[in-house]
Amino acid sequence: MVPHRFSAVCFLWAIGVALSSSGSTQKGSGDWEVLAQTRALVAAKELDSTEKSLINAWARYIDRVQPRGVPTSTAKMFAQPFSAPTTALAHTDRIARSGVRGSWDLILAEAAEILDLQSPIPDTGPPQDPALVPHLAQMAERCEAAFKDVGKRSELEAGMHALLETLSKTVYAHEEEAHRQLSIKAEHLDRAALLRIACELLYWSTPSAASILENVSPGIFGGPRPEGVTGELRMAAETPYGWVLIGGRGPNHYDADVAYILDLGGDDFYSGRATRSSANVPVNLIVDRSGTDHYQASELGGLGAGIVGVSVLVDHSGDDTYEAGRLACGAGALGVGVLVDYDGNDTYAADSFALGSAVFGVGLCLDRLGNDQMTSPLYSMGFGGPLSVGMLVDGAGDDRRVARGVYPSPYGTEGQFNAGSMGAGLGFRMLDLSLVQAAGGWGVLVDCAGDDINQVGEFGFGMGYFFGVGIVRDLAGNDSTEASRYGIATGAHFGVGIVLDDKGDDLWSAPYTAGIAGNWDLTMSFFADCAGDDTYRGGGICLGGATITSLACFMDGGGKDSYEQGGDPAFGQAGHSKDVGRGVASLGIFLDAGGAEDSYPDAAPEQVGNNSERVFERTEKSEDKSGISGRGVFVDR
Repeated sequence: MVPHRFSAVCFLWAIGVALSSSGSTQKGSGDWEVLAQTRALVAAKELDSTEKSLINAWARYIDRVQPRGVPTSTAKMFAQPFSAPTTALAHTDRIARSGVRGSWDLILAEAAEILDLQSPIPDTGPPQDPALVPHLAQMAERCEAAFKDVGKRSELEAGMHALLETLSKTVYAHEEEAHRQLSIKAEHLDRAALLRIACELLYWSTPSAASILENVSPGIFGGPRPEGVTGELRMAAETPYGWVLIGGRGPNHYDADVAYILDLGGDDFYSGRATRSSANVPVNLIVDRSGTDHYQASELGGLGAGIVGVSVLVDHSGDDTYEAGRLACGAGALGVGVLVDYDGNDTYAADSFALGSAVFGVGLCLDRLGNDQMTSPLYSMGFGGPLSVGMLVDGAGDDRRVARGVYPSPYGTEGQFNAGSMGAGLGFRMLDLSLVQAAGGWGVLVDCAGDDINQVGEFGFGMGYFFGVGIVRDLAGNDSTEASRYGIATGAHFGVGIVLDDKGDDLWSAPYTAGIAGNWDLTMSFFADCAGDDTYRGGGICLGGATITSLACFMDGGGKDSYEQGGDPAFGQAGHSKDVGRGVASLGIFLDAGGAEDSYPDAAPEQVGNNSERVFERTEKSEDKSGISGRGVFVDR
C-alpha cells in the first residue's frame, strides 16, 4: 500500500491539473466558452422565440401537474434553460475542489444548497475531548427529533423497504396508496438536522479526533462485549442507541447494533447491521484506520446506509471489498448515508440503491484514490429520488463502473436492462394527475481523473425523469461510456440531463433511442465535451435531437471527432408529430467548435459536415392539423 500522505500528494496533483483547465462559464472564458457560444447561437439564428415558447409551455405544465418538492434550482432551469449547464458546472467544480481537500462537509453543504436547506456545517468542530458517548447520545436525540412530524421510525423503516421493493419493479411506485402517503410524510422530515449530524460525525472521523479517542483506553479491554463481535477490543460500552467500540490493531469481526466503531488496524469484517442506522440505532459512525477489510450487508442495507437516521462509514486505507444487496455504500432512505474511502484499489458490488443513492434523503459515496471496480445494476452511482440528492464522487484512478445486466428493460427489449444510474434523477410520476406527483431529486456523478469505463443500461449517465436532474462531470481522462435507451445527457417527461466532459479522447456510445443529447417529452438535455479526439455513436433521437416540447443541445469544443447516427432527429434537428398537436416546437442545437476535420456519416442530413451551418425547420401533421414541429441549428466551425 502506498503511504497515505504520498497518495494524497498524488491526488492533489492529478486533480489540480484537471481543475486548472476548467474556466468560468459565467464569463464565457476558457474551455467552457462553448457554452456561451451556444447561447449566442440561439440568438444569432433567431431561435429565441422557440426557446421562449418552450419556457411558457413548461410553465403551463408545471401549473397543471403541481409536482411536490421541486427544488428552487431545478425550477430555475426550466425558467432559464441555458442556466442549467452553468449551474451544473458551478456545483461540480465545488464538489471536485472539496474532494481535493477531503472537505467532505462541504460536499454535504452542496447537497443542502441543492435541496434549499440551510448549511449543515457547524460553527465549530467537535469538542476536543474523549467523551464521545454523551455526544453520540445528544446526536441520537436530535435525530429522533428530526422525525417528530413524520411518524414512528420503526413504521417508516418498514415503509421505506416496501417502497424500494416496489420501485425496483416499476417506476410508478405512487400507484400504491401507502407509498403516496409515505411521500407526503417525508416532506416533514428535518433533513437539515440530519445533514448537520452527518457533518459532526465526519468531524469525529478525522485522524485528529480518532487519535484523541484512541488514547482513551490504550490497553486490551476484558469486559463485556456484544454478541457477534470478536477480536481485540480497547473499549466496549453499551448505550441505549447501540454499542460504542474501539477495536485493536488485529483482525476483528463486527456484527452488532453499533453506534460507533473506531478500528485501529487489521483486516476486519463488518456486517450490514454494524454499518447502518435503523429504528434501533439512530446514529451510526464507523472509522477504520487501516487494513484490507471486507464489508458485507444483507438486503436490509448497510455500509454507510442512513435508514431513518444517519450513518457514516470512513475507511482510511486498504484494498477493500464492499458487498451488499439493496441500500448500501453511501445510501439515504429517509436519512443520510455517507461512505468515504480514502485510498486503495477497492471493489464495490451491490444490488440497488447504492454508491451514492437516496430516496427522501442524501446519499454520498466518496472514493478518493485507487483503481476501483463498481457494480450496482439499479438506481445507483449518483441517484436522486424525490426530496433527495445522491452523489458518487471519484477522485483519481482508472475505474470501471457497471450498472446493467440484472433488471429487465421496462420496454421489454431483449438483451437490454433498466438502470436509472450514474447521474440519474427520478421523480414519482402518475398518469392520473389528481394523485400525488413527487418531483425527482438530483443524481450527480463527478469523476476527477483517470481513464474510466462506464457501462450503463436504460435511463442512465446524466438522465432526468419527472423533474429529476441527472448530472455527470468528468474532469480528465480517456474514457469509454456505453449506454442503452435514454443514455448520456437525456431524459423524459420533464427531466434534465447534463453531461460535462473537460478533456480526453473519449468514446460515447448510445446506439439506441434517445441518447447523447437526445430526449423525449418536456425535457432538456445538455452535452458538452470541451476537448479531445472523440467518437460518438448515436441511435435515433441523438446529437442534439429534441422531441415533444423539448430542448436538446450538443456541444463539442475541440478535437478531431467521429460521428455516427442511427436515425433522426439528430445533428440539431428537432420535432415530432405530437409537437404539432401541442402547438409548441421543440428546439435542437448541434455545435462543433473545434476547427478540426471531423468525420460525419453518409446518412447525415444535407449540409451537415465540416465548416458548414444549417438551420432546420420541420413541418409535420398531427391528425387533421399541420404545423411546425421543431426548429434547430447545425454548426461546424
